[in-house]
Amino acid sequence: MIMENQTTAKAIRQLRNQKAWTQEQLAEQASISVRTIQRAEEGVMSAETLNVLAQSLGVKVETLSQPVEPEYPAIIPVLFYQHASTLEWLERVFGLHIDMRYLGQDGSIQHAELSIGGGRIMVGQPLAAHRWTTPEIAGVSTQSLYIMLSDIDQHYLHTCSEGGVILSEPEEVHGHRRYLSQDPEGHHWWFAAPLAK
Repeated sequence: MIMENQTTAKAIRQLRNQKAWTQEQLAEQASISVRTIQRAEEGVMSAETLNVLAQSLGVKVETLSQPVEPEYPAIIPVLFYQHASTLEWLERVFGLHIDMRYLGQDGSIQHAELSIGGGRIMVGQPLAAHRWTTPEIAGVSTQSLYIMLSDIDQHYLHTCSEGGVILSEPEEVHGHRRYLSQDPEGHHWWFAAPLAK
């Protein structure tokens, strides 16, 4: 199983920033390459690298490696995706953050957690035995997500520039400015911002 530890990556970035060090300065302090620092800050590192970084940052290794439970909102939608590459698409096009990603040996998504703003979304793979599917497989969309943002027009322009499929142009409705987009596997995403009062 391939695992990326975003909690450890975040801790390394935060501690480096607290010291006002660049990645190059941390690499020099730890006597490792800048690329190794970059990979560690992406969540990919060996136990040896973890030990060296903890020592260089002046903390116990447990401080970096101990999993910290993220705060979970009261309601968390669960989406099913057939392709792990869709996670990167959601990050690049919609601006979601991949907090956790567990992939099977065949590259299928075993479990992933995404966040945007204060919201969180869990992700799994479609399983016929449980009747878990995607709109792309089923040929229908029975639900959508509604994401609140601060700058809807900037988000819309970014989505368009990254090749996102727009189903409904920005409009002002029900006290919100919003637009509707679709991800590569057919899930519908509303992005909205409250109208100024």
